[in-house]
Amino acid sequence: MSGRTASFPHQEGSSQTFDREAYGKFKLPRKLAERIAGCDDPQWTADSAHMRDDDYVIGLVFKGQARAYPVWIIDNYHVVNDCIEGRRVLVTSCERCQSGSAFEVDGLRGNQKRKPLFRAAGVLNATLIMKDLRTGSYWNHYEGAALRGRAAGDVLAWIPTFHLEWATWATLHPDTNVMLPPEDPHHPDPRHGHGREEFFSRPGIDPDFLPTITGELDTTYPENEMVLTLEEGRDNWTAYPLREVQREGGVVNVEAAAEPTVVLAGPRADGFTMAAFSPELGGRRLSFERDNGAFRDIETGSRWTIEGLATRGPLEGERLAHRRWFYLRWHAWVYSHRNTHIFRSTAPLPEFTDDSATDRGEFPALRSTLRRAGKEVRFEGPLVTQRKPRESLSSMAAYVDGQRINIHRFRTQAAARDFDALAGAWSGRPLKALVNVNRTLRRGCFVLESDPENRFADPAQLILRPETQAWGVLLSDLGSIENVEAQSTSPDEVAFADVLRRLRLSGLEVIEAAFLPPSQLRPQCINGIAFLLEADSFLLYRFESVQAATAYAAGEEHCVHASTFVLRSTPDSMYLHQPYEIAYAGDHTIRWSTLLDDPRLPSALKG
Repeated sequence: MSGRTASFPHQEGSSQTFDREAYGKFKLPRKLAERIAGCDDPQWTADSAHMRDDDYVIGLVFKGQARAYPVWIIDNYHVVNDCIEGRRVLVTSCERCQSGSAFEVDGLRGNQKRKPLFRAAGVLNATLIMKDLRTGSYWNHYEGAALRGRAAGDVLAWIPTFHLEWATWATLHPDTNVMLPPEDPHHPDPRHGHGREEFFSRPGIDPDFLPTITGELDTTYPENEMVLTLEEGRDNWTAYPLREVQREGGVVNVEAAAEPTVVLAGPRADGFTMAAFSPELGGRRLSFERDNGAFRDIETGSRWTIEGLATRGPLEGERLAHRRWFYLRWHAWVYSHRNTHIFRSTAPLPEFTDDSATDRGEFPALRSTLRRAGKEVRFEGPLVTQRKPRESLSSMAAYVDGQRINIHRFRTQAAARDFDALAGAWSGRPLKALVNVNRTLRRGCFVLESDPENRFADPAQLILRPETQAWGVLLSDLGSIENVEAQSTSPDEVAFADVLRRLRLSGLEVIEAAFLPPSQLRPQCINGIAFLLEADSFLLYRFESVQAATAYAAGEEHCVHASTFVLRSTPDSMYLHQPYEIAYAGDHTIRWSTLLDDPRLPSALKG
């Protein structure tokens, strides 16, 4: 534990205030709100059969115990009241903020006899506010700061948390336990329902949250970018965006701060974890750089993890002292901390050249083709793993003649065809059908995807600019480039696009097809899409094997399957509150699609 002490000090003059009028502009019916307000004393297991390697987790180590909180579970509740080694621990998360913080809460003011109990309570400044039921106080959920009530001014004792994929966390902590989905009739399928449409740095503030923002909308930085924030003096904050720190090579050694700091990101170039530490150890100031999937201090050559632990070299076994940080989307932070400074990288983007080391030889043919076409190509870096298409072997962001595009190299031509056919769109149901629809251009297993930085006309990133303004003519101009060598690494397979085409040929209307966010994919599921079939909502999964598909279908009543594909009905009536998918309505109440009995469905899949 680091940062604030467990004495819950009073913070005079905090910039955060509780605006009751703004808070009152977003309300859910009480009974519905209770369904997503908290989870108490969850169950834990060392068995990870319910997990995917790429599942996003919030990891922590407390009292020697390593635990992983999968966001596909905790985003259904927002607040987890846990107990570790006899100490009460609060873990908070909000899918709209992409936050994940943890605090030790024993000793809460006025609560010496009863254990602390927190609940999600509402929204202020477009971010979740929680309430502790013992003192009746309202708290900022990611910062652990009491804004109103008997505890006003108190700050909870912070516990470092790390945003990682499950496989990475399990490698760092082989002895970790992972949270099990609660047996909850209101959330019988935690991978479907409230929060399911979220994906890493998804653009767009929830429109219903906008009235809760006090003051003007911020225009200093894109609202969806992930930032790590640090207090650099009394109520003086600096935000370090993941994108900017990655551009600096994953390390920012902060010399001018009130307290010397090193900010880390990665540790891989496509990683998204961030952390901050004091670089002073044993009276010596260390400086760091990223080194082959880890970090290295220049002074001794020791290798360090993202958790500030030296694992090799003269300092092996030493730990850096944590700085107190918070990691979340920019919009969730700035409206409560208007005076925050933003760190911006001044590192130039490297240019693709024949001897360029920046692309590590991953796109040599495409790079040469673009250069022969007279294009200037500059490399920003790999897309973080949570933003990559699931079947992409490698995905990089680049600027071609000044316009930002993503370059994907897919496992098979079928996967590339799917990405091209769906224009790279993610499913955003229920709030929005399609998210991040782009122009695409396929050449073999390569797909070029437009990714304009001026896509939106408003700072809330809800209103799209006209396509001609945002996308320009780049991909049209590149349409004449020659095909590049791009051989599949495995035999070609049936694509989602093939299934959709067969459904259409069967006389069924198919619209609004898009990829599922990673958290909705099942274990052993390669990929999945959502679409409307005759105006009914369906999900289509493709599994690693026929056996895996058969096993999943056996436990899912409202589906049809053939080979490695499973088609599942997911009607709007599944939840009592459809806009936020809260409270499962019950199998006998839901209006399951009658198309499940249509012989055209299994015929199209088997065909």
